[in-house]
Amino acid sequence: MLDNVSQIYCLAEAHGIPTEDILLLDLNISGARKRTPSGRIRFQLHADNGDLFATGFRLGIQDFYLALPTRRSSPYHFVGDRLMLGEESLGQALGVSDDYCDASYPRREGTVLNINPNARTACRGCRFCYTAFQTPGDRERLLTLDTFRKFLHSCLDRFQVSNLSHLIEVAVVTGCFANEREVVAFLAMARSTLNEFGFGGELFYFGSQIVNPWAIDMVAELTPFGICFSLEVFEKRDILRDFKSQLRIGQLEDAIARARERGIRTNFSYVVGLESMQVMERGFRRLLPEITSFPIINVLQIHPGQDDIRCADAGSFSYYLDTRRLVEDLLSPTPMRPRPWENYRGLWYLSFACEPLLGPRTPLPSTAHELFNKIVGCASAKEDRA
Repeated sequence: MLDNVSQIYCLAEAHGIPTEDILLLDLNISGARKRTPSGRIRFQLHADNGDLFATGFRLGIQDFYLALPTRRSSPYHFVGDRLMLGEESLGQALGVSDDYCDASYPRREGTVLNINPNARTACRGCRFCYTAFQTPGDRERLLTLDTFRKFLHSCLDRFQVSNLSHLIEVAVVTGCFANEREVVAFLAMARSTLNEFGFGGELFYFGSQIVNPWAIDMVAELTPFGICFSLEVFEKRDILRDFKSQLRIGQLEDAIARARERGIRTNFSYVVGLESMQVMERGFRRLLPEITSFPIINVLQIHPGQDDIRCADAGSFSYYLDTRRLVEDLLSPTPMRPRPWENYRGLWYLSFACEPLLGPRTPLPSTAHELFNKIVGCASAKEDRA
């Protein structure tokens, strides 16, 4: 959306936002130019531009993680291992690789483990999702006790640890299960097995298949437990896959409220760029009182064939800044704040309502760049100049 560094400086000054937040938000919207089989790339950006990343330098934060669509029209591109905006170098791009959603991977400097126990082909149908156009590359599912134990043993080897006590969260970010009972059964098996490996942190489920009271009551026993209800849109439900499109906001509102009452950490996910500001404001005002942690608000990323799903308002950069300010106004009086390690394509990076956002934000410590591809189980993509 933005064409040059001057626009970033002007917007940052006009809105009182760090230049980093403007830059990284625009980068997530615009994507980057690069030839890649998957249509997406992921990498760690080590910022060394002291002007554009002045706030980060002051806070001691120079490393950011990005997962981007590859777009020919983007002004962001690579020269060798440098990420560029026009002729301006932003920093070093480390571990650039194709981004597929079927992998299991670390977050929060190795203290959170995201797992995808299902095959990627089990989760297709939402029109805005990048898996809609990617070629399936399924690997063994982790749905049985034997396969799950085998996977956890491989994690011990890759992390070079004797148990999983260092993890504060294991997040089940899944392709869709066959039904709600299957989800609950897997989560119960996962909690029991993870306990055997010394894990005592939060088991977290990101999805839309736990909505009925009996299911919420059962997972509430897997304490500590958290749910991110995969909402994505408030009214434009027809762009979601089959069963997900049939869920209405009232059902999800009741499910979130019950989960909160049962002591489950609750939030919801939403994609900014699909609906108008008016729709968003109504929805946020309705659901925010029911959650106990900051919602996972993602920026819509456009992939081939998806240009028509962006709402008219989202063609302007001010739409995203207005959404950012709306959520800040609603949530700044509460203790809920974004967790940068949890969302690589959000609206906030170094600040929220003029407050600094500190803490870890990369999958692994910045000293472990050379281990990155080994941990996530993917090979680096060939460097090329788009």
